[in-house]
Amino acid sequence: MILNMLYMESIDDKDFPEYWRYSVVSWITDMTNAGLMNQNISYEEAEVEVKKFIPDGLRTPGHFFFHLKEGEKKVGTIWFEVRVRRGIKEAYLWDIFINADQRGKGYGKTAMHLLEDFVKEKEATKISLNVFASNTVARKLYDKTGYHDAAITMIKDL
Repeated sequence: MILNMLYMESIDDKDFPEYWRYSVVSWITDMTNAGLMNQNISYEEAEVEVKKFIPDGLRTPGHFFFHLKEGEKKVGTIWFEVRVRRGIKEAYLWDIFINADQRGKGYGKTAMHLLEDFVKEKEATKISLNVFASNTVARKLYDKTGYHDAAITMIKDL
């Protein structure tokens, strides 16, 4: 692990289309791999589904989209929301992605701490997220940074 000077820089209008495409493709891949969606869904159909989460894209209230950077180098991205849900002000981590060539260097763990600091300033009292059971790397990161299981979805294919 390296000691890094990671920081978050807002994704702008110029970079958002690339992040949007990544998000839609990632959602298709994750949902179909988990057996939660028909693998024949089109990009356009998936785009409609993802748009339900962020109807105004980059300007959807309460949502934050950042590049994770060290110096001028982009090492990943993070998308989260700060919301009131069930009477609790919380952050919801929609996505964190560390570039493949930058993994294993401590960026994920540092990014989770940056997220905590940011949402504490927004007066959130907890962070929740969903992780797919097959994503062992992410699950390990969340375990190391203090997250615990709150609910488990189980599926039986017929």
